[in-house]
Amino acid sequence: MKRRVIILLALALVCAGQCAANSRLDDAFAGAQKIDLRTCDVSSVVILRDKVGIPPPSATVLVKVFERDKLPSVLESSFAREGVAGVTINGRYIAILKTQLRDEYTDVLRHELVHAYITLASPAPLPLWFQEGSAVYYSMGKDRKFYGQAVEERPGTMVGRTVELPESYKQQLQTFKYLLQTVGEKDFNAWYKQAVITGVVDPKPLLGLASQEKPTHKASRKRSAKWLFGLLAGAIAVVMVIAYFSSRYDRNYS
Repeated sequence: MKRRVIILLALALVCAGQCAANSRLDDAFAGAQKIDLRTCDVSSVVILRDKVGIPPPSATVLVKVFERDKLPSVLESSFAREGVAGVTINGRYIAILKTQLRDEYTDVLRHELVHAYITLASPAPLPLWFQEGSAVYYSMGKDRKFYGQAVEERPGTMVGRTVELPESYKQQLQTFKYLLQTVGEKDFNAWYKQAVITGVVDPKPLLGLASQEKPTHKASRKRSAKWLFGLLAGAIAVVMVIAYFSSRYDRNYS
């Protein structure tokens, strides 16, 4: 009984904190563009929905452009790291820094909509390597890209800049490309779809590297650990509850 009360109190605290955070986000995203992933025609969404075959989430995604020097306080920490051009929060809110380069905005939107789509479509939080690998692969698709644009007021003049991925993003992109090149598009898409809709993203079975563990060994380990699970159950209950709700309602990707 006492443990149940503690869990309920923890739930109440987590929910109260999340409600307050969501209220601040709602205020920051007032007047935002509303995107329905079921009908959205942005290329990254079309691929995930129509080519890979992941059922589109029904939740509306809010997209809003902000100027860096006028960011609402609820978003300041999300853009604290240098080079961040957009962030997706909880799959429902997409914030993009204002840019004068149309192609750059388009790629950032493609990138963030991948985060939104797979976050909302998955029953469990997806690991960072999978999130960022997906977003880069289905948007920019390369290590670096030049964004150039003609200046209408000055014929013959072009403005632009080159964007290069951080090393960690490059590695995640290469992981995706390796998987695709190794198994082919059909098997890759089938694995990717299952990974998103189940939340299980282990690529080893895709590559034929799944471990063949004997059932007797599993049963033995389960029996030997049974008493330990019982002993720890009460101690970790609150932590598990808080972690679950935090992962569901505080997923922030750039």
